Amino acid sequence: MSIRLSLFVGIFLLISTVITGIKLRFTLFAGLLLLAAIHSFLSAALSNYSYFTLSYWVDFLKIIVVSYLITMIIKSEKDFKFALIVISLSLGLEGAKQGWARLITSPGSVNTNSQPFLGDNNGVAVGMIMLVPLLFALYQTTERKLIKYGFLFVAIGVIYRALSTYSRGGFLAFIAMCLIYWLRSVHKIRTLFVLVLIAALLLPTLPQAFWDRMNTITVSDAEERETSAASRLYYWELAYEMAQSSPMFGVGHMAYSAAYNSFDHTGGRYGPSRAVHSSWFGILAEWGFPGLVLFICIYIYSIISCAKVRKWCKNNPERKSFAIYSSSIETSLISAGVGITFLTFQYLEMLWHFFALAIVSNQIIRSQQAQDIIEYEHEINDEVV
Repeated sequence: MSIRLSLFVGIFLLISTVITGIKLRFTLFAGLLLLAAIHSFLSAALSNYSYFTLSYWVDFLKIIVVSYLITMIIKSEKDFKFALIVISLSLGLEGAKQGWARLITSPGSVNTNSQPFLGDNNGVAVGMIMLVPLLFALYQTTERKLIKYGFLFVAIGVIYRALSTYSRGGFLAFIAMCLIYWLRSVHKIRTLFVLVLIAALLLPTLPQAFWDRMNTITVSDAEERETSAASRLYYWELAYEMAQSSPMFGVGHMAYSAAYNSFDHTGGRYGPSRAVHSSWFGILAEWGFPGLVLFICIYIYSIISCAKVRKWCKNNPERKSFAIYSSSIETSLISAGVGITFLTFQYLEMLWHFFALAIVSNQIIRSQQAQDIIEYEHEINDEVV
């Protein structure tokens, strides 16, 4: 039976927030979320396809509300770590189970099993890659060895789950993640050794069919365009045309596929009602130019928030663990930024919740800094007295 457990959890979250008296504040991020909710609503309401876009907008509004509540409810490093554990294991355990099962029983076979939370194999691939930095962060900051290596075990399974989808966007996100880890590492040789070790475990199991598919990322043969990533250039061109037709609000929230046939001028060469295969161009087509600017602002603001936390915590040993947590969110978002360039991921709650977690990390550090200043002033006053 379908009991819509997530709906009940959402209702419980709202009620418990009110009952426990959590103080709701209006922040810059809250303002950006509010603008996203309003702009997407106008996009859906003014669309020629409003008969179904408004229902998708209601789902998106739930994501916006929970993303805001995340920034209000999580107030300490303990809360933050707990949230990372819940997110990592609620999605990662199933992913790791499938990853290790494939690696042991049928290495190299393709796994196109979709997940309602993430979508098709492309969404699953990028979603799994976004989990990996969180699992690595928990591995780095956990003292009990059994749990510590448990996180590492789950991380390796999740990586293979992502790669076994044969998703090109997921593979690019994986490469981006590895590159970020290497560039940021103080011990680059050691980090390179770990990355090579993981690659040596997983990549040899992938057959030639996998690498043939990855090679289509850069294919230039016109005859192969219809079945390669190059065909997406046409979808992106249409996204720009859709935005030009309605610059302020686009063709409507989640309406690219519905509008595709009206804008297609190839006579159906690529098939009917195609997806845009890019979150950036998807937002452009469906929200218009202001919507794309808003989405980019939210993304960049989240990245900058994590970067600030890394900078503040760099020379403070007491906050080393929190710097690792914040860096994991930043790595996830940057890797996702590469992956979502080639798939429709812009309305998935995982992405927006990671935006919220990035902002939360900044809020926690600022709160701790304010507390440190207060304590320091008290110490000075006591010395004066």
